[in-house]
Amino acid sequence: MKHLIKSSLAKAIVVFAIFLFYSCSYEEDMVLENETLVENKELVFEAPLPPIISDGPYNYKAKNYSFFTQNQEEHKGKYYMPVGGFSNYPLALIMHGNGFAYNEYDVLQKHLAKHGIASASIQWDSGKHDLSVNTEMTKHINWLFNQYPQLINSIALIGHSMGGGAVVRFADDLETTTGKNVKSVISLAPAVQHDMNVKHNLINTIKGLLVIYSGNDEDRYGVKSFDGREQSGFKFYDECSAEGSTFSNLFPTKDMIFFKDGRHTMYTDRAQQPLNYQYSGVNQNKVINAYILAHLKLYLQNRPEYNQFFKYQRRPSNMPQNDVSEFYQQHTDAKKSVLANFENNSSTKNYAGGDIVKSSSGINTMKVGNSWKLHSYSPHHTKAMRITWTKRNVGSSFVKFKYPSSRNLSSYSFLSIRASQIYKNIYNTTDKEQDFYIRLKDKQGKYSKKVKISDFGIIPYPIKHSGYTILPLQTPISKLTKSAMTSTLIPLSAFGNIINLSNIKEVFLVFDVPGHETGAIMIDNLEFYK
Repeated sequence: MKHLIKSSLAKAIVVFAIFLFYSCSYEEDMVLENETLVENKELVFEAPLPPIISDGPYNYKAKNYSFFTQNQEEHKGKYYMPVGGFSNYPLALIMHGNGFAYNEYDVLQKHLAKHGIASASIQWDSGKHDLSVNTEMTKHINWLFNQYPQLINSIALIGHSMGGGAVVRFADDLETTTGKNVKSVISLAPAVQHDMNVKHNLINTIKGLLVIYSGNDEDRYGVKSFDGREQSGFKFYDECSAEGSTFSNLFPTKDMIFFKDGRHTMYTDRAQQPLNYQYSGVNQNKVINAYILAHLKLYLQNRPEYNQFFKYQRRPSNMPQNDVSEFYQQHTDAKKSVLANFENNSSTKNYAGGDIVKSSSGINTMKVGNSWKLHSYSPHHTKAMRITWTKRNVGSSFVKFKYPSSRNLSSYSFLSIRASQIYKNIYNTTDKEQDFYIRLKDKQGKYSKKVKISDFGIIPYPIKHSGYTILPLQTPISKLTKSAMTSTLIPLSAFGNIINLSNIKEVFLVFDVPGHETGAIMIDNLEFYK
């Protein structure tokens, strides 16, 4: 009898334990055991990195040129061409900023020429924003191709400040008027107040967009529009290829590099001048020019190895070791499978049509809307989701994104997500990076390993502006902090081989990384790339 009581008691304990396991908020089916987490801060793959900061193998020739049109208008520019090696070269057309001159980009032009890319920096009326700008660009390109038959039909447009707005706005018109193939557009600290006066069709024209911007820009610091949206380089990145549209090959791959620090002059030869500043402008200018070169190599010369600096966010081995090296990247592939981008303005249904579900406790906020409305310090121009979490006594705080039916992701290689911190939120620690896990679940109910964002990316604390500006501020300096999102690409191999990638049912964001049991973030673009 005593043995039977013990046996019954043991069974009762087991039943109670099973009941407890499934009743303590475990409709979420989250496992409790300690796992072997992926601790991989190494590179995604160990391919050799091509040099982009050091000089290339070519010599170069430079020439100031001018020509007159039939109405006796003079047009000036400065042309650099590579010497030696291949006899045919692509062309980069450079548009200077307002208050700058066409001959203040020599360091960039030399760097490109030494790596086999010809360039022309042209004089233009940077106060204009009508189709006469396109006419000016067209005249230079036609003249250059008549003068230099070694130029091939592969063009990039590079613009700084007001020129950064011009190259975005007129890329599609330029391709029409010249008949040349505009493959790349690079916008440096762009002035955006005039960019949308005429509709542009970048998505139908270019292969890749690169925006480079600095958090301490004293000129293009990001004035707020009437509806609260910040007018900065983030606008160009976010609005190029509307996230609410159908995805196709027409959409360009786009990248953005956001320096924590840096002045408006860092994109020009003025960076070579001595500065009463905390780091050398020469160094930042080198890094900027290096990434411009990498983008042109990737798109003008079809060199996929240079995508390591963008999609895979690898850094040059000879990066200057000071504050100039602190920058953050965003990346969006043209071809992708989108799970959630929040453009449907729903916190319960994702882009793929499945449910968005949060844990029964621990998630304090899960709200979707315009990013600048969800958080006034967000510089972005997309819809996003704001998530705030606290530590649970049992189990994990999480948000899961479900497919309406299982999805075959076996042909994809990466999961990508953008995330930023909410500035001055009590659940974030000042000047500390934030972190969370991602895990997958297949249709058979098997869970992948949990992978930390910090294994492959970073969610930095928001970037504060120094307060130094050239013109009187239209926005209080306290409002110029940027809670900017960064992209993290996680190789699907990191989730382990336990799950069936051809039958994925759910993607979890799990908020229980040690030291990050509370937090407040904004997320966007939960996607899968090849």
